[in-house]
Amino acid sequence: MDLLKIPATSIAFQGGAYGQYVKWLMYTLLVNGPVVAPFKNSTSHGPYINDALVDQFVANDLVTLDRLTQPNTLKLSAIHPVVDGQDTDFIEQVDKISQLVDRVLIPYIDHSTYLLGIHNYLYKIWDDIWAGPLEYVDREDLARGWEVDTSQPLDTVSRWIVREHHSLNIFNSWESQCSWFAPTQISNANCKFVFISDLFYNFLPTIESIRQFLGVEWIRDPATLLPYHKTNVSNQKYKNQDPIAKQILQSVADDTDFAWNANSITLYTEAYVQRALQQQGIMLQCNGLNDFPTSTKTLIEVFE
Repeated sequence: MDLLKIPATSIAFQGGAYGQYVKWLMYTLLVNGPVVAPFKNSTSHGPYINDALVDQFVANDLVTLDRLTQPNTLKLSAIHPVVDGQDTDFIEQVDKISQLVDRVLIPYIDHSTYLLGIHNYLYKIWDDIWAGPLEYVDREDLARGWEVDTSQPLDTVSRWIVREHHSLNIFNSWESQCSWFAPTQISNANCKFVFISDLFYNFLPTIESIRQFLGVEWIRDPATLLPYHKTNVSNQKYKNQDPIAKQILQSVADDTDFAWNANSITLYTEAYVQRALQQQGIMLQCNGLNDFPTSTKTLIEVFE
């Protein structure tokens, strides 16, 4: 496929939504050359782009809105609509991007991959989560609500306090960043959402729908990328957090017992369960509850 003939396409996504992986897929399916796996640990940040194409037709790294505004020959780029520290709105930024390129692909965490997205944002991007995604945590808030000494290192705060605080804050913070649930609010004709559950578990039909949206022909059969895709999915450490949280909450609703291992769910999944129960009017007796229950039966025992 001649790169000059493809529509200028930008992949707009928030951190942890597999935008770099989608960019690798598009590059590999549109650019004739050897297939180079992009994987670096559990991300797709490894080098794979032909040096002759870098920053001429294909952006090597994330671009800015200013870069898209300038006259350029970019045919494939990736961008974060919302950047930390900037007072911007995901939906407004996507609309701006859609006016600067021909097509916008939006890899997006969906309802069945919600916790996967949360964990990706926390663990895939930052070396120190307290200096990154948890930077918003207000020490004074912890002092007022939980009598935490403002000089205490945050990573030494009791687990039950961190869990309760996160149940009240972290999900709202993440949802604000990606305008959850944006697909109900964006209907631009040249924008296409790529839900992560579809990308992961309905790979070939999802790739075909992207091809039709772009109006292109692939230079290789997408089926040849299935071994790489299998590797990528298997690398996702937190992909099981959504189904286990759903099962916990469903067992509470059904009044059935369900047991899990303490190491099967993370602190953030515990906080999600606590938040979901709060939204049903169920509060936990969480003062001192550093060890979260490991069955529905014992969870119900700490309901207020």
